[in-house]
Amino acid sequence: MTYEYEDKLEFIKNLYCPARVVADETGASWELILSQAAQETLWGEKILPGTNNIFNIKADPSWEGESKMFNVHEIVNGSKIWVDAPFRVYPTILDSLRDRMAFLKDNPRYGKAGLFDADTKGNLEKEAAALQKAGYATDPNYATSLKTVFDGKTMQRAVKEAQKQGCGPILPVIEVIVLDGAKVPIAKAKVSATQNGKSAEIATDAAGRIIIRITPNSGDIQLKIFDAVKNSWIDLDPVKIPSPIKSTTITLISPTFTVQTSTRTHEKVAAKAETPKKIPEAGKSKDASKSFEMHTIEKGESLSSISKKYSVRYKTIADANNIASPYIIRPGQVLKIPKIDGGQNHANQASPAAASKANEGSHQSDASGNGDYMAMFGKMFSDSQNYLHTIFYRNEKNNPQTDVMHSSKAPWMKFAQEEFEKGVKRHVGKGPSDPRILEYFKATPTLDKASAATDKTPYCAAFANWCLVKAGFKGDNSALAVSFAKWGRPTKGNKPGLGAVAVIKFPEGGHHVTFVAGLSANGKMIATLGGNQGKGHEVSHSHVTTAWVVAYRYPSDYPDHDDDYVLTDVKGDHATMSAKSTH
Repeated sequence: MTYEYEDKLEFIKNLYCPARVVADETGASWELILSQAAQETLWGEKILPGTNNIFNIKADPSWEGESKMFNVHEIVNGSKIWVDAPFRVYPTILDSLRDRMAFLKDNPRYGKAGLFDADTKGNLEKEAAALQKAGYATDPNYATSLKTVFDGKTMQRAVKEAQKQGCGPILPVIEVIVLDGAKVPIAKAKVSATQNGKSAEIATDAAGRIIIRITPNSGDIQLKIFDAVKNSWIDLDPVKIPSPIKSTTITLISPTFTVQTSTRTHEKVAAKAETPKKIPEAGKSKDASKSFEMHTIEKGESLSSISKKYSVRYKTIADANNIASPYIIRPGQVLKIPKIDGGQNHANQASPAAASKANEGSHQSDASGNGDYMAMFGKMFSDSQNYLHTIFYRNEKNNPQTDVMHSSKAPWMKFAQEEFEKGVKRHVGKGPSDPRILEYFKATPTLDKASAATDKTPYCAAFANWCLVKAGFKGDNSALAVSFAKWGRPTKGNKPGLGAVAVIKFPEGGHHVTFVAGLSANGKMIATLGGNQGKGHEVSHSHVTTAWVVAYRYPSDYPDHDDDYVLTDVKGDHATMSAKSTH
C-alpha cells in the first residue's frame, strides 16, 4: 500500500492533541514533538503497527508494560542484518509521548545540555539546539532541519486542520462537586465558569457535579452559582489548576445558597398523627426502659437543641419516636432519647447473638453475586447519605419557627459502599490498570505522575481521600497511609466510630488506612471497608485486630455524636487483613 500525502496529514492531526497535552504538562515545545516525530518516522510511515510507539522505542528489561516482537533490520559492524526484537506497546499515543519525555528527563546528558532550562523549554529552536548539543543525532544540521520540517507547508496545513478539530476529548478535566452549607449536593443548578476571560454556563447534574476541560495554558477558573430563590449569583472559591496539569476532583461549598424545603401544608394532619393522646410526665412513661430516657419538650426547644443536649443525632431521636417528614414537634410532647454512652459500653449495641443471626450466611470469599451481603451493608450505610430535613417547632414566643438540618452520619461511607459493589480491584499482570483506581489518585495530587498512572501503586489512602472529597469533606491530599495519623481530629477517646479512618501499623512494618464499619462483640476486632485490601487488592470489607490500629480520625468539620460510636458485630467478605494483602 502506498503511503499518501493525506496519510502524512492524518498522522500529524492525530499527534497534535497528545503533543499539546504533554507540552502543557511539562512546559516542553509541542512543535518540537511534531517535528521530531515527522522526521524520524517519515511522517508516520515507519511506525510499528498496533503499538502507538511513535518513536519505535524497544522494550528493554526496565519496561514493565506490554511488548510486541518485530523483525527489524539493524546496522552491526557496518552490515545490515535482520533481528527479532521486542518493542514497547502503549495504550494510547499520549502514553507514548509521555514515556518519551520521561526518557529524556531520566538521561542526565540532556539536562546538562540545557534542554530543560527555563529559557529553553517551549522554544522549538532552542530545544532542537540542546538536543544536538547532547548528541541526540550525528547530523550537524539536525536542529536546523527540525525547524525546516515544522515551517514546511505539510506541517502547517496539518496543524491548522488539527486546531480546527479541537482537542476536547483528550484534555484533562476538573470534576467540581458543588454542595450547600449542609454538604448536600446542589442538583440542576446553573453555574457560570470563567477562564482566561471567557465565560460559559453549565448545569450541575443530580450529584451536584460539573465537568470542565482544561485547555493548554489554563488559568484559574472562577465559578458562580445562581440562587433561584434570591435571584442572584453567588461566588464560589476559584478553582486552582494543578501543576503539572492533570485531571482532578474538587469539592466546593456554597454556604449561603438558599435551600428549597418542604412546606407546612400537612402540619395539622402530621401533628394529629404524631401527638400522643395523653402526654405523660417525663420519666413516668410506660415506654421508658433502661435503653431510653424521656424528655418533655419545653417552649423554645428545637430538635437541634435537644440533639446537642444529649449528644445524639437528631435523626436517631426522630427515628426512635417515629417522627417523619415534615418533622413537627411541639411543647409538652414527650420524646424517647436513646441512651448512648459515647461508645464506651459495647453492651449498648445489638446483642452479638442477634448480630450473628442477622449476618448468618453473609460471609463469602468474594462479593460477586451475594445480594444479601450487599443488601446488609447497603442498609447499614443508607443513613450515610446527606439528606436535608425541615424541622418545625414553636419558639419561646410560641411562634412557628423552622430549622433546616441535615443528616450526615459518615456520608463518605455511602460512596465507599458503592465502589465495593462495583467490584473495583487491581488488574493482574501487565494489562491496563483499572481506570477506577486511577480515578482515586485524582484525590491525591501530591502523588507523582508515574505512580498515579498504575493500579500497582498502593491506593488505600487515595481511596479514603476520594470518598471523603465526594462527600464534601477535606482529605489530606496524600497517597501515604501514615499521613492520616495527623489528619483531621481524633475520635472521642480514640475509639472506633462508624466511618472513622483507621490508621493501621502492621507488626512486620508498613501502614494501611481504611474506614471503620463495625466492631466485634468482644471489642477486639474492627470490621472495615476500604481500598487495596482483601485477596485481590480490591475495595472490600475486611477485619483487623484493634491492637494494630494506631489512630482513629474524623474530618475536622464532621459533627460526630455519641451514636456514631455504637457499632454492630458484622462480618467481612474476605480474610483477615495483613501487610501483604494491602501492599
